[in-house]
Amino acid sequence: MLLKSQTQMVLNSRALVLLHILVWSLSDTLTLSSGTQSDISCLKSIRDSLEDPLNRIATSWTFNNLTEGSICGYVGVNCTTENRVRGVQLANMGLKGKFPRGLVDCSELIILDLSGNEMSGSIPPDISEILPAVEVLNLSNNNLSGEIPSSMGNCSNLLVLILNNNRLSGQIPQQLSELRRLRIFTVANNLLSGPVPDFVNITTINPESYVNNSGLCGGPLEYCRKKHSWSFEISFRSGFVVGFVVFAFSYTVFFTYYFNLCVGSNKRNKIMPTNTTELTATRKNIAEKVDQVTQLMKVSKLVRMIPRMSLAELSEATANFHTGNVIGLGKIGMMYKGVLSNGLPHAIKRLHDSQSLKKQFVSELLALGRLKHNNIVPLLGYCKERNEKLLVYKYISNGNLYDWLHAAKGKDKILEWPLRIKIAMGIARGLVWLHHKCNFRVVHLNLCSNSILLDQNFEPKISNFGGSIRSNFVGKMFKDPRGNNIFIGSDVWELGYVKKDVYDFGILLLELIIGKESIEINNYANNSNGNLVDWIAHLLTSSFDLYNVIDESLIGRGFEDEIFELLRIAYTCLQLFPSQRPTTLELYNTIRIFGEKYCLTSDSEILRQSEIATASTLCEIVEAEIT
Repeated sequence: MLLKSQTQMVLNSRALVLLHILVWSLSDTLTLSSGTQSDISCLKSIRDSLEDPLNRIATSWTFNNLTEGSICGYVGVNCTTENRVRGVQLANMGLKGKFPRGLVDCSELIILDLSGNEMSGSIPPDISEILPAVEVLNLSNNNLSGEIPSSMGNCSNLLVLILNNNRLSGQIPQQLSELRRLRIFTVANNLLSGPVPDFVNITTINPESYVNNSGLCGGPLEYCRKKHSWSFEISFRSGFVVGFVVFAFSYTVFFTYYFNLCVGSNKRNKIMPTNTTELTATRKNIAEKVDQVTQLMKVSKLVRMIPRMSLAELSEATANFHTGNVIGLGKIGMMYKGVLSNGLPHAIKRLHDSQSLKKQFVSELLALGRLKHNNIVPLLGYCKERNEKLLVYKYISNGNLYDWLHAAKGKDKILEWPLRIKIAMGIARGLVWLHHKCNFRVVHLNLCSNSILLDQNFEPKISNFGGSIRSNFVGKMFKDPRGNNIFIGSDVWELGYVKKDVYDFGILLLELIIGKESIEINNYANNSNGNLVDWIAHLLTSSFDLYNVIDESLIGRGFEDEIFELLRIAYTCLQLFPSQRPTTLELYNTIRIFGEKYCLTSDSEILRQSEIATASTLCEIVEAEIT
């Protein structure tokens, strides 16, 4: 009986332990269900609703062996301290599909960045219900169409709204002016029209936020006038041509009329229009002639800048654009290798047949037509026939920096440290030329390892200027590709644009040091519950962690001190406040010291101060107009 009692006690104690375990497990399950289960559902919906041709999220978002906080390690996912999803950042991943409505399950989401993909369709009309707490929304550089929903004015927490480079149409909802917290807003390069909202709380908004839209007015733009069927606008040069032609015609008519008045009325009646119909036809003919002259002037100017090539010539050079000659595929077009009649290889970019790509085509022409520098890819010609738009560059034999830094395993592509220094120095030199050249300045705005080409000597060439912005000098009015007058003040130009290139250069330096893609580098910082600046600051104080992240091919080669110094330079480039970042001229002068150690500089390579403009330099240039 005693033994039976003891046995029963043991069984009861075990049952009690099991009950505790069960309750603890159930509690954990309930916590997971009530806390992160909705986030898991949200992420699954995103993964399932989007095409992922590059398998960027498919290989990371596996949802296997889920534990509390495990989703926080997924690519592009940022979490709160309670392991709730606070940010989904999937920029430049080649994703396709409609806006994922499953985001509604990420109830604590405040940051959404889907920029640089191939998203299509419209922004959901109930966007404020899907993202009620969103603070940062970046949908730029996609193929979104339709109107901006007025319900976006109900996203009361919005601080940043970026909708650049899409195909959005209609008017910008006036309800957006009710976003009291909004500080950054831009809808450049769309198909929008009508009056812009009156943003009383945004003091930094400027015309650049609206550039390249069909008919926006108000706010920092021109006053909204009532349009009449008989009114039209022309540029100064076109106006000059019109005036000259009209003057010549009027003078001729007056002289003829006066002559015939003296000689006889019969001849006069034959020369002068006798009724309103004839007079209208005459005026129409004059307008057509003026338009032809204006177009000829623009084409003539373009030919002087860059040679125009025929479609037949480029088709023959690429064997009728045969797939065997494809050397690259980008967002705006296909790149072919072709041999022209001179026997030299060229890189020929054939833009996709899309009206929305016209601005990229024009930007590339305007920028590279003026830029001649050893670290800028040479544009040798262009073609515009029927619906075809092609750009012809010098063939750069070693491909792009991205392929060298992120080559597939087994491929014999290793960049030695001195070459990485040479590449960093060359990019910095090219940026100095873009940012500080006296009479024509350019900001790239899309600097990345894919846009850096390497020639046979591994000299870097900056390419892909489709999203660049140009100005004759700081604080000067210039014209965009549509002929609109744009004013860029020195503070906006320097902090808003130039320092964006500096930030991107900092990311490039990290890629050269770590050998990982920018998305992976950001994940390192996210996993350490900080931003890039904090993460790099930690690496600079922890040699152990630094060795864990730098490119394996650089370890134990005696470059540690230089790697540390280049990491420190990247740290200055990535400062959160643009005013704290160095200029590209300061960057070049710093990195050039490393180059001198490896005999990578010469007197001809060092930029002469006479070629560099300061912020107060006043240099005149006439901006080209291409339509």
